[in-house]
Amino acid sequence: MKRELAEKLLGSGFFAVTRRQRRALTTTITISLVLHIIGLIAFGSWVIMRSKHEEKTVFIAPPPIKTYEPRKLEHSVKVCKRQRSSSRPSMVPRMVAMKTASLSLPKINIDPKVIHTSFQPKFKAVAGKGLGVGMGTGYGLGGFGEGVSEFNFFGIRGRGDRITILVDVSVSMVEEDAGGPAGYERVKARLSEVIGALNEAAFFNVAVFADAASVWQPNMMIANESNKRAAKDWLQPFNTEGNFGLTSGNVYSATTGVQAAGGTTRLDLALTSAFEQGADTILIISDGEPKVEKPLAAQKMEEYSKIMGEWQKKNAGAIAAADAAPAEKVWVEGKKGPLKEGDDPRAREGHWEVRGKTHRPAGPPEPKADLWTLSDFIQHFEVLYQNLYAKKSKKPPVIHTIGYQIDKEGGRFLQQLSDKYQGRYRRVAKIK
Repeated sequence: MKRELAEKLLGSGFFAVTRRQRRALTTTITISLVLHIIGLIAFGSWVIMRSKHEEKTVFIAPPPIKTYEPRKLEHSVKVCKRQRSSSRPSMVPRMVAMKTASLSLPKINIDPKVIHTSFQPKFKAVAGKGLGVGMGTGYGLGGFGEGVSEFNFFGIRGRGDRITILVDVSVSMVEEDAGGPAGYERVKARLSEVIGALNEAAFFNVAVFADAASVWQPNMMIANESNKRAAKDWLQPFNTEGNFGLTSGNVYSATTGVQAAGGTTRLDLALTSAFEQGADTILIISDGEPKVEKPLAAQKMEEYSKIMGEWQKKNAGAIAAADAAPAEKVWVEGKKGPLKEGDDPRAREGHWEVRGKTHRPAGPPEPKADLWTLSDFIQHFEVLYQNLYAKKSKKPPVIHTIGYQIDKEGGRFLQQLSDKYQGRYRRVAKIK
């Protein structure tokens, strides 16, 4: 019976081995069973002990949220509705920010303005963009801050905050082909309209140029009525009887950039004044390409001095005789070709002049100086931009140009200048 039970449990192969092997196998199985039982008892005890000593998680309910009594809540709602319907302005936080259209992000440096005006508060709407909500800290819509003015410059429309108008007052602007002095008066009348239409929130200035350049004010002025009237009065006398052209002014060549030694139609000087005052919009009207001379090279000057010295030795007698000749009255024929700077446009039929040294021989001509090209203009004003704009994180100015009875070369120059500075060019043949 025992043998049959053992065969069922261990298999018939168990009795196929020797007795000694069966005894060893039985001992091994018995020891393994005992060890497993001991292990189960030990592991079970450890699990039971751990569960008894483990800290239990306890959830504590938060204190009840404070609630409002129905009557108090109803009162608060009524107060809020009444405040919204009231005409009294509500107290809201103000955000103040300067106009960033003229700045290049991410670095923002504000260029403070100097306001030259004796402002008196008036109950008058001021158009333009300003700072503040209702009561701001700027000079503009709702306060006293920066403002933008729209303009119509001989058909070119745009907007600007710091506007400079550059006007060519060369004698050629009053020649007969350009309409004469009467035609130029119409030009100035249109310029007066442009100045008069400037918004009071903007700043502006006016400059003229011919053989020299002169600016109305050393700093930008706010465009109030008194300043606009003064600018119109300042512009009016140019190219009138006894005041044709411009041979001296209050604007001088910049010490940096491309150097200049003179010339005609000195647009370079007028533009220099606009850059130095930080204009963001520049309006130009001219009838020709600027002729700006570069300084003569030292080698050319030495060569000319040597030639001049030899000529003076050779013509010393003729020079002395001419200096000793008495003064005489000479009839000068009227101008038949284009007038030059300083010429009276009416003196076309001829006039008398008193001359003292009529027979003095003419010396050798001076060497011709090289003239600025468009590339020189761009190079020069790039230097000014880096010094006056880029260091303040400001964008370069926009330049709009009007060619008044201008030739192809001059028109091409003005158009390329406007293209370089994101502006527009328009040719005007006649102003009615």
